[in-house]
Amino acid sequence: MTDPQRHDQAVVFCCDRSYYPMALFMLRQIAFHNPFRRFDFVVASQDELPLPDWARDLGLILHRTGELPAHAEVARHVGRMAPLYRLTLARELGHRYRRILYLDGDMFVEGGDLNRLFQIDIGPHPIAAALDAYYFFRPGFYAEEYVKAGLPALAYANTGFQLIETRAYVEQEVERRSLDICITHPHAIVLSDQSLTNLALRGKFAQLAPCWNWQLNGRYPLVPMRYPVFFRHFVSRKKPDRDSTGWFDTRFNHAYREFYATFFPEALEKLAPPCDPAPMPLVEASRIMLRHFRGMGLVKAMIDRHPDPYQARI
Repeated sequence: MTDPQRHDQAVVFCCDRSYYPMALFMLRQIAFHNPFRRFDFVVASQDELPLPDWARDLGLILHRTGELPAHAEVARHVGRMAPLYRLTLARELGHRYRRILYLDGDMFVEGGDLNRLFQIDIGPHPIAAALDAYYFFRPGFYAEEYVKAGLPALAYANTGFQLIETRAYVEQEVERRSLDICITHPHAIVLSDQSLTNLALRGKFAQLAPCWNWQLNGRYPLVPMRYPVFFRHFVSRKKPDRDSTGWFDTRFNHAYREFYATFFPEALEKLAPPCDPAPMPLVEASRIMLRHFRGMGLVKAMIDRHPDPYQARI
């Protein structure tokens, strides 16, 4: 059993009460895939959250995050402010943790040695992150935020998976610079904290291999048959806990249902029912194959940029 706050690095989730079960779901997955972990688990929230005995046994620490400035309200995401809490993590937890791996709660963990990931070289950058999904199907992707802010087509990160060097993050004032965007460029905020972070960093981040933040689960479901994916990120409004159309592998929905039935039976009714188990129609299978073959050139080029998942592009 891991003692709380024994390490100088931590996996951290930021969530409110509604997303807390999803964070705990991922926590169990990460613990399973990292039995000899050298990092803590932290959930940062402004809500009062219960600490289940099994999560306490895994060393989970609950952190009460501070208030955000009033001008951050313009970046509220679908009625929620919790995604913005990640901007304060380095300042609030940097005295304890040298590095933080921030994770969104809408992910499914299938592998990866996080002990090794925590040790990778990210150069002078405050964060390492994977490029956004659009790079895999839009050649020459030019992020909407950069267009609206009058900036060139700089590298654009998906911030749902961030390896944060806390000292560099604080020294480079990433929190302040990100929140200042709410005042200087409110018209350019498209995706809450993701917009703020990218507009503040302007492409200056270390780039992780896409296997750490695989965002193409519905668009290219065949790719992971050959390319090992560690963290699947369900980035669209369609998510396997809410969708019954068969857009995603049914095993994701079943995994959520088993977890909720065991630990949160009162919330089980909120999950979408499993999809129809009938074999996929030929028309639907043909569409998947067509997308696959049309997109493979660009997908291969993006994957080939990272021959070693434990080395970042600096």
